[in-house]
Amino acid sequence: MYEAIKTVVLTSLVLISIMMTFALWTYHPKYDVLQNDEYIQHVSVSNTQVDTEMVVQPKQVLIHKGGAHYALTKEEKKNEVLKEVKKWALDDFENISSSVPQGKFLSFLDGKERLEIIYPDELPIDIYRLIFTVEDRGLDGLAFDRILVPFSEGDKFPVYFIATDKHKIYKAIASDASQDAISRLAKEANHFPRYFAYPVSETKQLYLPEKEVELSSLQYYTDELDADKFKEALFSDPSFVKKDLIPFGEEYTDGSRLMDVDFFQRMLLYVNPAARVSNMGQTDQETHFIQKSIDFVNEHGGWTDLYHFARWSEEDRKVIFRLVVNGYPVFNEYGMSEIVETWGASDLMKYQRPLFRLEIPDRTRTPKTLPSGREIVKQLEQAKGVRKSLVKDIAIGYELVKDPEREKVIRLEPAWFYLYEQTWKKVSDDGDGGSVKSSMKTPHRSSH
Repeated sequence: MYEAIKTVVLTSLVLISIMMTFALWTYHPKYDVLQNDEYIQHVSVSNTQVDTEMVVQPKQVLIHKGGAHYALTKEEKKNEVLKEVKKWALDDFENISSSVPQGKFLSFLDGKERLEIIYPDELPIDIYRLIFTVEDRGLDGLAFDRILVPFSEGDKFPVYFIATDKHKIYKAIASDASQDAISRLAKEANHFPRYFAYPVSETKQLYLPEKEVELSSLQYYTDELDADKFKEALFSDPSFVKKDLIPFGEEYTDGSRLMDVDFFQRMLLYVNPAARVSNMGQTDQETHFIQKSIDFVNEHGGWTDLYHFARWSEEDRKVIFRLVVNGYPVFNEYGMSEIVETWGASDLMKYQRPLFRLEIPDRTRTPKTLPSGREIVKQLEQAKGVRKSLVKDIAIGYELVKDPEREKVIRLEPAWFYLYEQTWKKVSDDGDGGSVKSSMKTPHRSSH
């Protein structure tokens, strides 16, 4: 009896062993195919993911009514407008640039009662397709920085897409559309801050506040981001990465790629020199590199604060995103408020960003009264060495300043800034007749 039981048990074990061996031999795991040059570790610095429309935001939304200009400065009002425009089907784009002579360009912009949406730089039509419903497919290569919407009560009306620097105007037709939210805001226009138009060229004008602006200085405690997480995310095989101490920071390299961590400015710089060489002769037609830049930061949870698209350069294949606090842009002369990406034809070549996030706002707030737009214009026009033709933009924002006594604290000081050629500068507030301080040109702007 005992021998019979032992025989049954042994036979069962042999059969189980044979079945397991067969299963192992015939098992084919489902691995994703990974290309070495596209491999990015699935390591997240944060859990934040953003859509294109969250990052690509207008810098201004204005209502032109009765010869006056009113700005929608509150985010909820801007969002009402954008939510309505997103519902429109935009089609039948037509180039009407030749019908508006250059000398009449500004009068066309001011011509009728209308809504105007202004973006910080010309956006490729492919990006507009991701934000709005653009149905016309024959628009390759076009880019616009402004959208004009004449007030209308019908469900079909013209919408104008404008490239101010290039003197381009395209008329599209919005159908199955409503202007209910826009009409409601137009009726309330007198309650919004009044702005004035300041021409800076024959085809471009800036809108600035008529009155002084009250804004408070802010303080934030910051949280350091883990450089090792960026190492895990940015290098193809982090196990091959060597770390060395360098003056003021650390250097990581796998022999090809390089990542520098600057402890003093609390910045990260990642460089992949092979991207330029390996992509020679290739073209990337599928995704515009502005969208690739947004996707890249999403891949490793790099949107650690609120950043908005600021500028891009087609020639340099560079995209800049700027920190935004309370609806205002933040500037810093060392780039501590920017995420900057430079691309080869398909791969990332350079990535520069802060290594901290704004964590806890300090209750300390110091009110500050900023001069009106007219005062700032007068100051700039009187400033020595400032040519009006090189002034590309003027804006209220915050200057990011490190607290000299508390390493983890940064201050945000309200100020006026202006974009001079490719450099943001702060307008002096010491009443010395228009001197300019604190160049916002960051080191990466001069190196490609």
